[in-house]
Amino acid sequence: MKIELIGFPMFYGCDRPGVEHGPDKLRENGIVDILKKHKNDVNDNGNIEVTQVDTDKKYASHKSMKYLNEVVEGNVRLAQAVESAINKGNLPFVVGGDHSLGLGSLAGVKSAREDDFAVIWIDAHADLNVTESSPSGNIHGMPLGASAGLGDDTLTSLYKSGQKVRPENIYILGLRSVDDGEEVIIKEHGINIWRMTDIRERGMDTVINELLEKISSSGIDKIHLSYDIDSLDDQLVPGTGTPVADGLEIEESKKLIHSIIGTGKIGSIDFVEFNPVIDKNDITLHSSLSMLDAFSEALGKIR
Repeated sequence: MKIELIGFPMFYGCDRPGVEHGPDKLRENGIVDILKKHKNDVNDNGNIEVTQVDTDKKYASHKSMKYLNEVVEGNVRLAQAVESAINKGNLPFVVGGDHSLGLGSLAGVKSAREDDFAVIWIDAHADLNVTESSPSGNIHGMPLGASAGLGDDTLTSLYKSGQKVRPENIYILGLRSVDDGEEVIIKEHGINIWRMTDIRERGMDTVINELLEKISSSGIDKIHLSYDIDSLDDQLVPGTGTPVADGLEIEESKKLIHSIIGTGKIGSIDFVEFNPVIDKNDITLHSSLSMLDAFSEALGKIR
């Protein structure tokens, strides 16, 4: 697989400094070699430029959405990089940084692809909030909703106007922390979800089969995979901004990744929310590197 590694060093979407150091910390610990290890062709494109602003200016561009202008500007640059990678026939592998980068990733994917695509969002959170439903004003809780055309025009029209992904083509796995407003959106728009309770009650193998069957029957032939490390159990990822108990274990998460990538439909990937500044004894670093090796191994099998 030809991979373009794209760093997105931003914390503005989560309003918790440290996560912006994720891309370079992973580089220092061999992410490029890990991705190359399984015979992938990897080009490190460096980091997307992120406008610097003082934290006391977080509401300068919107009364409730924090750092709106800076998040939008960075994501427009990211969208351009993602679109360029896809147009060259490569797979953009975007490393954050917080999950607001989903705005730019999905905008870039949509701009590069004429046909509909599926989004698999592996996360403890739904990230479907709109301005009115968000309890925090943190934009990393809004990228999936905005990409589905819900919420503030500034986010829904990012890079290019129009919906980036149809709600029925969204598949969220690992959910266990969902805001009330997001529950309404899930129900009203028919978004496909598997909560951790579903995975525990029915087993990962059953959930994987259900996921892949739904995607197969939809006729979709390309998948964007967005992986938030907080999908893992909180004991495995102390170095993430919003850890949640009772999450995925490493091996079942790897099984999920191998199954998704093994469809041969994967076209773009996000890997987000590693915050090395708040990590404990490099636990999250090692969890991240272990998961990245699984991504690499699965991608290496695609020719």
